[in-house]
Amino acid sequence: MRNRSLVAPHVTAKRVFLAAVITSAMLGSFALLGAGCGGKKPPKPAEPALIDTSADAGPPAEPEDAGPPAPKSLFERLGGKDGIDKLVDSLVQNVTADGKLKKSFSKVKGEKLDNFKKSLSDQICEISGGPCKYQGKDMKSAHEGITINDAQWDAFVQDFSAAMDENKIEENEKNELMALFAPLRSDIVGQKKKK
Repeated sequence: MRNRSLVAPHVTAKRVFLAAVITSAMLGSFALLGAGCGGKKPPKPAEPALIDTSADAGPPAEPEDAGPPAPKSLFERLGGKDGIDKLVDSLVQNVTADGKLKKSFSKVKGEKLDNFKKSLSDQICEISGGPCKYQGKDMKSAHEGITINDAQWDAFVQDFSAAMDENKIEENEKNELMALFAPLRSDIVGQKKKK
């Protein structure tokens, strides 16, 4: 069988070890000799000058572990209370001009219309994470006696979507807001007339 070692067969481990020790000793001697040449010690490195930069430091750095900023609430992404008020104004214009809903809103005028808009604005503000508190009735009580059918609900949703488009509300926010209103459908559609 052939010896496949990189070291020649007559070189033993002892000889390899001795060669390594001798090489290290020689390199160490050369380093000592080089340091002694010329008789001068190498100069000490100059110490950096201290400069007072506290006046120019700027604001304190944020901690590194702060992480990404918290995402904005839907309320903020809708433009806050002003954005929601504009959205409600657009919605009321769309609804009162819609042939399927015009009759339902024909008696909602003046103070009654102002109260409706404020109430709807507060409701959107609250469910979107804003500081407002909806003070109105629950949806089932508020729509009792008003016969609203599926076609009217769908028309309202389309008018609401159009109002969001008119106010340049992004698709993500539109979907999020619609998802918050969707559960109210069962409390609004199909209410019996008061006896």
